[in-house]
Amino acid sequence: MYRILLLALLTAAVALPAATQARKTERAGLNSSEKKKVLNLLDRYFPERDPTGRNKILKDLEALDHPSKQDIGYFTRVCFRLAKKAGSRLKGKAKKGQVTCTHPDYPGRYILRAPNSAKRRKTGLFIGLHGGGEGVGDGAQIERSFGKFDAKMINVYPTVVEKSRAAWNTEREEQYVLAIIEELKRTYRIDTNRIYIAGHSMGGFGAWSIAGRHTDVFAAASAMAGGQFGRGVLPNLLNLPFYFYHATDDERVPPTSDMEAAKKLEEAKKKYGPFNFVWKLYTGIGHGFPRKGVKPIFDWMRKFKRNPYPERILWERSRSYKTHFYWLKNETARDLIDVQRKGNEFTVAGAVTGTWIFLNHKMVDLKKPVVVRHGNSVLVNRVVAYSLVALAESIRARNDPEMYFTARIDLKPR
Repeated sequence: MYRILLLALLTAAVALPAATQARKTERAGLNSSEKKKVLNLLDRYFPERDPTGRNKILKDLEALDHPSKQDIGYFTRVCFRLAKKAGSRLKGKAKKGQVTCTHPDYPGRYILRAPNSAKRRKTGLFIGLHGGGEGVGDGAQIERSFGKFDAKMINVYPTVVEKSRAAWNTEREEQYVLAIIEELKRTYRIDTNRIYIAGHSMGGFGAWSIAGRHTDVFAAASAMAGGQFGRGVLPNLLNLPFYFYHATDDERVPPTSDMEAAKKLEEAKKKYGPFNFVWKLYTGIGHGFPRKGVKPIFDWMRKFKRNPYPERILWERSRSYKTHFYWLKNETARDLIDVQRKGNEFTVAGAVTGTWIFLNHKMVDLKKPVVVRHGNSVLVNRVVAYSLVALAESIRARNDPEMYFTARIDLKPR
């Protein structure tokens, strides 16, 4: 009995330093001097507009990238505060509903209809894109056609910055729409899981293009009597409910593109899974709206909220500035990126080089190893540490409290 007791005491004596060390490891993080350096870097990082300058600041931040869980909590609040300060917000009241985008590169005008409670309560956002072409079309036109998507939400009807043919499909007008969303985030309490977009005619082309390239921004989208062309749209719709229609007797915009898109989406659904779309081919409405109007379409769209952390991502990059997509990052890939996740395990198909997986506690258990497989190779099998770089980069890229990340993995093939 004495020997058993002695053995137990010796075992406890050996185990105690190990347990103490584990607790020290859990508490390990930034000291006060390092926190000051991080704050200085973040103060410079968020307002920096030059991508090269931002990357240099992130490189400096990497030398301090060993935060504790408590540090991450503190700097999350700091980063969101800086993200809100880094850009402009609307000031004063809109005159007759008309406001000018505050972004210096996209001084477009848009109609804004916001409920009085939008600054106090989380509020959804709808963007309606007008038709037109060279020198014609404006936000008032589509507001008359659409009416309010939802009276309890913010309704926005922008006019293109330059009234050119297929304007909404240009990168300039695409970034203009994104700039509107960002300034509204800083002005109101936007529910970022309830942002919707729809358009008719040229606006229908724009809905395909903008929603298709930025499905991680929207909860649902609709393209009416429009069409899509070019890469970087259809595969990306895996996680975005999409409603589109056309008419066989549309003389202004033939339905060929939409019909081909419907065919390709059906093929993708069989290959990859749950594409959620509604396709209607009408006869007798020409280039107009369905006989029941847009209400059934809007009712369908409002049923959905964005899932910020889908279990599978298909991403076909086509815009150089679009480097973040849900929980992925890539700056160079031209091939399709296909990543699935289940618990702490990820499976990658397609492009790997230059791809990063961003993580948080809603996606994985950060106390356990994360495993990433590519074919027969295991690219990663380790516990992933918290990262200030992942935190700052994801918050600056989105300013989205529903989608930010606290760790990251670089998928470098072995």
